Amino acid sequence: MNRRTALLAGLAALSLAPLAAAQGAPGADLRPRTSTAALAGLQTLEGAERDAAIAAANRALNGVAAMQGRFVQVSPDGSRAAGAFYMQRPGKLRFEYDAPSTLLIVSDGSVVALRDSALRTTDRTPLRSTPLNLVLRSQVDLARDARIVRVSRQGDWTLVTARDRSGQTDGAITMHFFGDNAELRSWDVVDMTGARTRIALSDISRPTSLDRSLFRLEDMLDSRRRGRP
Repeated sequence: MNRRTALLAGLAALSLAPLAAAQGAPGADLRPRTSTAALAGLQTLEGAERDAAIAAANRALNGVAAMQGRFVQVSPDGSRAAGAFYMQRPGKLRFEYDAPSTLLIVSDGSVVALRDSALRTTDRTPLRSTPLNLVLRSQVDLARDARIVRVSRQGDWTLVTARDRSGQTDGAITMHFFGDNAELRSWDVVDMTGARTRIALSDISRPTSLDRSLFRLEDMLDSRRRGRP
């Protein structure tokens, strides 16, 4: 998994989060960890408990239509980047990185594009070839559409680790859900080399709709357009 593919994989779950604040999440200091399973008190769920946890995660993820907020990304080397995100299911997503980062990611429903304004490059890939396809579809069913590697619990937290069932994307994602309503607060992505990236959300709101121009690839160079919600 190269740097750009890993970046898309790390950001994939942004579209899922139904809540704000990563405060209090397992490893809430946001430092990448060598293994999610190394968390103290982590209990692997099996049978009916496992099925119930996956069902709760599906309900929470499918309960989100439109969303915007802030994100913090911590890379394997400990470096941090932050920015704003906008999501509208199915298929549409926008990540704007704060300066000094020069990255912008936009999904228009069929294509995901990553723009680096400093390098003046734009990489495009089909949405179906990224982890975003799993979480941006109109109806999320993790057991059907992903290969569930592990479902675990630590106190009020449920952790779901999944891989791409099709095999088109390397690595795995572990989503951290909080409480009885399975509110997604943060997640880790591990690439094929074992490098771990963590992302956490804050300041989440659910507008009734978002400006369509946020998700148009032809407009993605303009990250500060007028009239944004």
